[in-house]
Amino acid sequence: MMSRLGRGTRNQQGFTIVEMMITLLILGILVGIVVMTMLVSKTRAQQAACKANLRIIDGAIQQYSSIHEGVYPPDLNALMDQSYIKGDFKWMCPSGNYDLTSGDYRDYYDPAAGQTSCPRPTHNP
Repeated sequence: MMSRLGRGTRNQQGFTIVEMMITLLILGILVGIVVMTMLVSKTRAQQAACKANLRIIDGAIQQYSSIHEGVYPPDLNALMDQSYIKGDFKWMCPSGNYDLTSGDYRDYYDPAAGQTSCPRPTHNP
């Protein structure tokens, strides 16, 4: 009877190149998924912060106009000067250099709807 020594009893030490490539491929896919999730989360957080800032500005403008008999503030800094908004309020959109005090705020405020829109179009509903 002939013995089959060596067949199926291969002693492996370490990874083969194919196994390493598959492992790296799987890790790459997982890292890609995590990075995309983080980017989406960051964008949504910036949008939420921007909407919260716009809500504060809307409320201050409406409060100003109701106290001043329907007259809107001359500019957004008047809201801060007259304590409708705290002095440390951030006037910028958190996702970039979109300053709400640059230019006329009426470009971004709709008095009929009572809403302020962000200069960055992707933050508006």
